[in-house]
Order: sequence, then structure tokens, then C-alpha cells
Amino acid sequence: MSHDFYYSEPSSPQETHSVTPSLLDYLKDELSCVDAAETENYKSERVSNFLKIPLAIEKVIAFGSLVCLDSFLHTFTILPLRGLIAVKNAPKRLNASQKSDILKLTLFLLLSTFLLLYTEPSRMYHGVRGQDNVKLYVIFNALEIADRLCCSIGQDILDTLFSRASLTQAPTTTLVVYLLLALVYGIAHSLVFLYQLVALNVAVNSYDNALLTLLISNQFVEIKGSVFKRFDKESLFQITCADIVERFQLMLMLGVIAFRNLIELSGSDFTYLPSAFIRSNTQLEMIFSPVLLVIMSEMAVDWLKHAFITKFMHIRPSIYARFIDLLAGDLVPESVGRKGRSLSSGSSSPGGLSARISRRLGFASIPMGAFVVRVSVQALGMLNDSSTIDECAPSSHSNGMSQDVAHELTHSISHVTLQWCLRLLVGVVAWLVLLAVKLLLGVRLHALALHRQTDTAARTAEDVLTNLQTPIGESEAYKDQRIDTKISLSSHADDVPNAPKGKIPLEQLSRYDMVKRIW
Repeated sequence: MSHDFYYSEPSSPQETHSVTPSLLDYLKDELSCVDAAETENYKSERVSNFLKIPLAIEKVIAFGSLVCLDSFLHTFTILPLRGLIAVKNAPKRLNASQKSDILKLTLFLLLSTFLLLYTEPSRMYHGVRGQDNVKLYVIFNALEIADRLCCSIGQDILDTLFSRASLTQAPTTTLVVYLLLALVYGIAHSLVFLYQLVALNVAVNSYDNALLTLLISNQFVEIKGSVFKRFDKESLFQITCADIVERFQLMLMLGVIAFRNLIELSGSDFTYLPSAFIRSNTQLEMIFSPVLLVIMSEMAVDWLKHAFITKFMHIRPSIYARFIDLLAGDLVPESVGRKGRSLSSGSSSPGGLSARISRRLGFASIPMGAFVVRVSVQALGMLNDSSTIDECAPSSHSNGMSQDVAHELTHSISHVTLQWCLRLLVGVVAWLVLLAVKLLLGVRLHALALHRQTDTAARTAEDVLTNLQTPIGESEAYKDQRIDTKISLSSHADDVPNAPKGKIPLEQLSRYDMVKRIW
């Protein structure tokens, strides 16, 4: 057999040497050469996917934020009702769900009471404000790490306390120990939330905007720590869950800061809210411009981070629709199934649907609720002080006060009683409004979850097909090399005995399951 197909001798010695082209030939080559990339097809898909990421990630974050809001409102509206119903049934034998409701309500009330009695946000604010910029940079990062660590260990503690095995089989002393552990965790996490609010308030209200610039730059550092790492779809889902919770907490804290600043700047005229909005445009600009700046910078960071992660990891934007399906699936009761249409309540776990979706996202609803109670009470106290400052002014007619002591005392008592009645009425109305919002939001989320179940099978099949195909821009040779390397490193001889084996399915994954690098 001839080997000329593989190798051929040069026909002449001249062919072994390159000939230097003339200036005219070089110019002709430069003018006539084809300047087009050979991989323009998948490069154009990369560019298209890069531009689609902002809309795709905002859809997931918007849906996840509404889910967090639903879980957050559950703590103030549905949980007290469930707890009262369980307490009324206390003489009877309580089931696991009723015990869970009583323990959750007890934990929430204990946390709120502790924060109201033993924390002072004003003193915390002045303590943080007195630090220099370098220390505040360290405080920002330390609080972010503490938030995630508390949420990770706290999720295990709460799952242990509210598990069916603990509620039905564990003795009372064991439940008390678990409750004390949950209380310690809740206090620590609530204090982290308070200090995060204080640090964010210091940055937003800084006079020279240096701290605000420091906060925004700290957000963009997140891109450096996330983009140039290798992730898979499971890790991307955990990052998305973290971004959802972070966006919701940031929006909530910025809303509290804006409300406090509005009270402080409006003073006694705050009771005339419409006129204050009309005549104080500069004040509103002063209040909301740094808030919008922080929110827009956070959105830009999320867009860039996810766009570059999906670009480097060859992941298409369709994966975010699968993420919405996973979160929506947690809102559908197990008694309904994927094809059901009923909204009948029911879940196999004592925590219910709200606890299940909070566990998936890693959202600490009970410590966050206690934190909001503390800052709301302080804000209402500021509002009451600003509205009654004129009433506390001394009267100029002091010569007749000795004759009207009884009348003034009666008037003061009636005025205080009227104030407390008005506060109680406002509290009841606010609770009813929150309950209505919770019910409407919950119904709409459940309807959306049931609607998405009809298309979940098609999106799942598309996702499986995407996994079987060659990723965007990856050659077959590199794919074979990657698979061979993975197989050679997959020996179980180096694994810990009885440890969980295999890859966690995406449907069973939560934010704090360690699959690869999470943050």
C-alpha cells in the first residue's frame, strides 16, 4: 500500500524554502484575504445569549422576590392565626403541624420581645457611623459573611426543631433544647440584620457620598469573585437563589431607610402626607436618589455576573425558565401534583408550603420578621414624637393652671386613651391590609405555579437535550477529553464511607447544599 496519502517528498529543493513575497504581492494578499471568523455561528449565539440574560435573570428574581414577600407576610398574618387555632386545640392531642405552628409563633414572639427590650438602633447607628471607611468596608464584608453563615446553620437548626420526627417522637426536654438553640440562632441572625441596616443607613446618608461609593464598589467586587470560576447548572441555581434573597433583603432595608428619612425630614408636617409630597421635591430627591442608585448598581452587578457566567460555562438563558419551574413547583401542594388544578392546602411537611419555599431559597423569614418588628416600632415612635411635638409645648397661660388641674388631668388622660385607641385601630387595619395582600399574592402565585406545570415537561426535555449536546463553542475533542478526565477522577476509593454519593438532582437542590463553590 502506498503511503503517499500520508506523506509526500518535496518535488524540488526550492519548495523546502519559503520565498519572501514582494511588496506588491503582500499588498494584494492584504487586500484580498478573507477576514471572517470560522466560529461565527456559535459566537453570534453567545452574543445573543449575553443580551438575553438581563431579562431572563430579572424574571427569576422578580418571581423569587414575590415568593419571599409571600413567605415574609406569612409570618405576620397566617402564622398568628395558625398559632391561635393550635392553642385553642391544646387540650386535645396536637398533631405535628399544630405543634410546629405553636413553636414558630413562640419563637417569633420571643425574638421580637428580645429585640424590643435589649437593642437600640440609634446607639448602634452612632457606633457604626464613628468608624472610618476602611473599618466600614470590613464591616460590610463581615456582615455579609455572617448573614450567610447564620442562615446556613439556622436552616439546619429550624429543620431539626420543626421536623416530623422531633415533633412526634422527641421528648419535651429535647424540644426545649432545640427551641433554645433556635432562639440563640434567631437572636444572632436578627442582630446581623440590624447591623446590616445600620451600615447601609450610614452609607446612604453619608454627606460626602464616600461611603455610598464604597458600598457600590463592594457590590462590583462580587463580579470578580464569581465570573472567573467554573460553575455548573446546580451552582448557578444556588447563586440565583442567593441573588433573589439578597435583592429582597436589600429592597426591604432600603425601604425602611427611605421611610425613616422621610419621617425625619418631614417633621411635624408628616401627618399631611400629600402636601408634603407636593411641596418637598428636593427632599424626596435627596431621600430616593441614593436608594435608586444602590438598587440600580445591584441590578447591574447581577446582570453582568450572570451574563459572563453563562458565557464562560456555555449555558443558554433557557435555564432560568427551569429555575422558575423549580420555585413554582414548591408552591404546588403535593396533594395536587403537577397536573392538578385544586388549591387545597396540604403538605407532607409540618412547615407547609411557606417553609418549603423558604428552605429552597435559604430565606430566614422568622428572624427577618422580628427584625422588621423592631425597626417598625422605632419608626412609629419617631412618627409619634414628630406629630405630638407641638402638643407638648408649654402653655403661656400659667396663671390659671392651679384652678384647672383636674380638668387638665382629665383632658390628658382622655387624650392618651384616644391615642392608644387610634394606634390599636391603625394596627388592626394594617394587619387586615397585610392579610388581604398575603391572600391575593398567594392565590396569584399558586395560579401561576399551576399554569407553569403544563409547560414544565417540555422545558425539562429541552434542558436534558441541552445537556446531551455539545455546549456552546466546545469542540468534540475537548468534550471527549473532559469526559475522560471526569471518569478517571470518579473513583470511589477516595470517598468517605457512607457519604452521599452522586450528583444532587436539581429538583431536590436548595441554596445551602454544597455541590461545588456556592459563593
